[in-house]
Amino acid sequence: MLPGRTLRKVTPPAAPAEPEVVAECALQLRWIGDKWNLRQKFLNLLTKLFFPKT
Repeated sequence: MLPGRTLRKVTPPAAPAEPEVVAECALQLRWIGDKWNLRQKFLNLLTKLFFPKT
């Protein structure tokens, strides 16, 4: 080792996420995606009704 240099601290690898946590996260993301998809479909419907062939 060279004088004046410090050793890098080695960080331990991250622990794998628990399957229950992963499943809950996936479920929440799916719910959010479904909610945004419904919102977009509703906006598209309103656009077609109020602004036909603009």
